[in-house]
Amino acid sequence: MDSPPPPTNLSKKRVFFTRLLSTLILWGLLFAAFRLGLEWPFVLLASLFGIGSAIEYYRLMHSDERASAHRAWGLILCIAYWGLSSWHVLNHHTPQPFWIDLVILILAMQGAFVLSYRHSLEGPQTLLRIFSTVFGVVYTAISFGFLLRIIYFTPGESLPGGLFLMLFVVMVTKFSDAGAYAIGSLFGRRKMIPHISPAKSWEGLAGAFLCSWIVAVALLALAPDKLSPMTWVQGFWVAPLLCAAGIIGDLAESVLKRCFVIKDSGHALPGIGGILDLTDSLLFTAPLFYFYLLAF
Repeated sequence: MDSPPPPTNLSKKRVFFTRLLSTLILWGLLFAAFRLGLEWPFVLLASLFGIGSAIEYYRLMHSDERASAHRAWGLILCIAYWGLSSWHVLNHHTPQPFWIDLVILILAMQGAFVLSYRHSLEGPQTLLRIFSTVFGVVYTAISFGFLLRIIYFTPGESLPGGLFLMLFVVMVTKFSDAGAYAIGSLFGRRKMIPHISPAKSWEGLAGAFLCSWIVAVALLALAPDKLSPMTWVQGFWVAPLLCAAGIIGDLAESVLKRCFVIKDSGHALPGIGGILDLTDSLLFTAPLFYFYLLAF
């Protein structure tokens, strides 16, 4: 039986333009919210993407029938986290307090152990269910929740003052992804880590760093006052830091997908894949950028 033909340039172009269309729609929603002077769409989008990432993560555990209660518990806690955080920021216009993170994390750990008492112990498999439950909460809720803290990092008269800081970290991170994809597709020859992500190349890595730096410089040139307390000097070196963290986050999701033997975490976003495929890098860059802002 003949093997299937290799992908054609036409199919690659179709994937590229489908991915571009999905990206433009997402950016269009953010731009519309800016123009209308609305605060809640940013919180709603962050919450929806956070919950969507949690759904896709816990769906990865579907092959383990005894983990159904653990999956449900982790997802309930993620939804509770986004509900509490969204309510707080929209009512108080300040970052959500860290006690929310701690309460959700403690409940995740204690609940995961309690649920394991229902069956006889299965060695490492039982520990894996406990770990996966707690890790899912940290990975998809607490980590992504730092976007809300960035949005409300500085006060604003009509819109939260941190919105531009949020746009900075999102644009630097996602254009880094786009640069890696575009340069890697066009010029990628030398594989970077083929046993984890066969499509990633060293040429794509260079494109990621170049695009992240260009976007950071452009944003600082266009709106330096809006990105306060960041300065030009800080922007020059924080961009490669965010790029590196984003690449680690992207590869982290690749590790998850390889371990569960799947190509995409879902199909919610045409041309991109699942929601987790979109947020994976931000799960690493958002906490890093927030603590950078606190420190410097």
